[in-house]
Amino acid sequence: MLYMATNAQIKVPSNKIIKKIAVTNHLINEQKKIVPNSFFIKDVDSSFYFFNYATNTITWLKTLPKDSIDIVYRVFNFSFNTYAYRYNYDSIKDNFIAKPIKVNHKNNDGNSGFFGNQQDIQYNGSFGRSLSFGNNQSAIFNSQLNLQINGMLGDSIAISAAITDNNLPIQPDGTTQQLNEFDKILIQFKKKNWQIDLGDIDIRYQDNYFLNFYKRLQGAAYKKTNTKGNHHFSIAGAIAKGKFVRNVFQGLEGNQGPYRLKGNNNEFFLMYLANTERVFIDGELLQRGEDQDYIINYNTAEITFTPKQLITKDTRIQVE
Repeated sequence: MLYMATNAQIKVPSNKIIKKIAVTNHLINEQKKIVPNSFFIKDVDSSFYFFNYATNTITWLKTLPKDSIDIVYRVFNFSFNTYAYRYNYDSIKDNFIAKPIKVNHKNNDGNSGFFGNQQDIQYNGSFGRSLSFGNNQSAIFNSQLNLQINGMLGDSIAISAAITDNNLPIQPDGTTQQLNEFDKILIQFKKKNWQIDLGDIDIRYQDNYFLNFYKRLQGAAYKKTNTKGNHHFSIAGAIAKGKFVRNVFQGLEGNQGPYRLKGNNNEFFLMYLANTERVFIDGELLQRGEDQDYIINYNTAEITFTPKQLITKDTRIQVE
């Protein structure tokens, strides 16, 4: 068994400071933090001065009949303002799998935008809240939202979105060929030869005589085209926004309308989905518009024909 013993003294640096300063000096030049309750002046009573440990300053309370004094105090051997770390980041930053990414949180105008660091996305629209009340009705809270988005996600995915929300069940007026809908959500992503549509989507296929259909749905659709652009593949999963209805009736002599449309069970007061109708007179497809063949009110389900289509008792009208 081997046993060794040593007796050595380790000299620890003293933290006691002794300085001679002029009586006129009020500030002590010391970089380190002074230990509280360790400051005193040799041969001077503590009633003659007050020492502030936060600012290292002496405030004289009485006149001292001396030109210079000896001050004594202790300091901490470490600084409270230094940083403590095990490794220097610059020496180990390359040891990680993921490299540091520079993130810019400003848009093209130099300010933080709605989409953070997505500089290539442009958006505009409006957002409103309204409260209506009266002496014969309760308070009603209404909401309106109109937002259009267009731009690039990353460097290759194009995004387009039209988000319109209105809690009032109002359909657009069917007096023009192009309609501006009040309640619609559509988000579209494109990249090279594929496309994804989310929200209120329209599926239309009219290239084949035996496979001709048009549906207005709520869901998602995926479409991919080959590199030459002559073939495409599409798939969709959605739910229908309404039910199919067909009205077939004879016109009245000299009556251009309005004609009230019915449901499958002859029910009245229905609301028809905008831009889903197909109107035929004697088997000929008509065009909607005040300067075309007919106009339709989707809220009251009434159709009126223009002077371009004269209605007689022998006219066969079909509305789908």
